[in-house]
Parts: sequence; C-alpha cells; structure tokens
Amino acid sequence: MSIFNWMEKSENTSGPDNFTGLCERESIDPEERCINLAQAFSELTEELTRDFDISKGVLVLRMQDTHNLAAISTWKDGAMRDGLTVSLPSKSSLFEKVAEDGTVYTEDFCDAFSGNFFERKLLLDDDSRSFVVQPLKTDGKVVGLLAYSSDQPTAFAMFEEGAGRSLGSKFAFQIESLMKQL
Repeated sequence: MSIFNWMEKSENTSGPDNFTGLCERESIDPEERCINLAQAFSELTEELTRDFDISKGVLVLRMQDTHNLAAISTWKDGAMRDGLTVSLPSKSSLFEKVAEDGTVYTEDFCDAFSGNFFERKLLLDDDSRSFVVQPLKTDGKVVGLLAYSSDQPTAFAMFEEGAGRSLGSKFAFQIESLMKQL
C-alpha cells in the first residue's frame, strides 16, 4: 500500500468531506476504497474551482525525514499529475517563507514573484495574473502548502479573508494523521 493512501466511503462522494479517514494497514472495510493523496488534492482543487478561477495548482508537503518542502502533485486545467516528488530548494523560496510565517500569501502581480525558479515553474504559466500560497497547518505546525494560480487578476483575494481555511484545515489534519502512521 502506498504511504499516501486515503480512504473514502464509496457512498460519500460529495466534496471535500469525503477525505474522512485513512487506510489502515491491517484490514480495510470492503465498503471503502483507497485513493491516493494526489487524487485527494485533485478533488479538493475541483471543489475550490467552484468558487475560484484556478488554472494551475501544486501540493507541497514537508518531508518528515529531511524537513524540506517537496512538490508531490500538480493540477492544471482539470488534469492531475501524480507520481511527482520534487524537492524544492530553500534558497530564495517563497514557499519556505509562507511555511515559516504560517499565513496565506496572495499576489496579483505575477511578474513580482519572489520565489525561486522551481516554484515559478510549478505554479505559474505565461498567462498567470494572480496566485495564492496557503499553509496547511495542524496543531500550529505547517505540514504542507496548497498553491494555486489563475489567469484572472485578484482571483484569490478572499483567501486572505479565510475563504479556504476550513477546507485547508481538514486537508492538513488528514496529511498529519497519515504522516503519524509512518
């Protein structure tokens, strides 16, 4: 079983609350099926696209062994890329700054992007006009980041007001629970 497997009740497929439990190592109820973390990220992103104009996204986790940030999945225009693990350099890293700060960062001028080359390539396209980086926190500790970009200006202004906080908190709790099982 993959270390990034999540459980979903087969009868519960309505939005982000379907990330309700983790796959257990011993026995798995036949009524439940496992989905990987990248798929859960894709479903969360699809849920967010109902309210936000998202064109590209990346899921970043804090690796337990090195404590470095690593991009593990990307999403672009409805298509998910799974099986990705890109260790991100900490030098000139906007993602590291957001993780240290623990607060949502939005930007409406993508040319002013203060991150490094890898972060820019993972998050932005030539037509990106705004982006958000949201820390995924549980128990006051950042376990990862959600980052999204849009070709629309000010697409993520509501994130600073806490619009994605509830979904992000649920997702962070699941990530933390999974990491504790390792």
